[in-house]
Amino acid sequence: MSATVSGLDATRRLLDGPPPPTVPGQLAVDAEPPRCEHGNPRCGAVPVRPYPCGYRCAEHQPARTHPYRTTP
Repeated sequence: MSATVSGLDATRRLLDGPPPPTVPGQLAVDAEPPRCEHGNPRCGAVPVRPYPCGYRCAEHQPARTHPYRTTP
């Protein structure tokens, strides 16, 4: 049981210490949000939803996902 207590103490000391220095390649990256992949040239609208055919905006959803529409 003393091994468990000393392991907990070592873990507490590690967590209470200063954070490790940053390592190149592990910093957060500013990524662009996904854009609509429909058309040529690409639509590029934001926001989009992921579909098996790629990211699409509300206007370019695949046919099976369009909400029911009535003809005026």
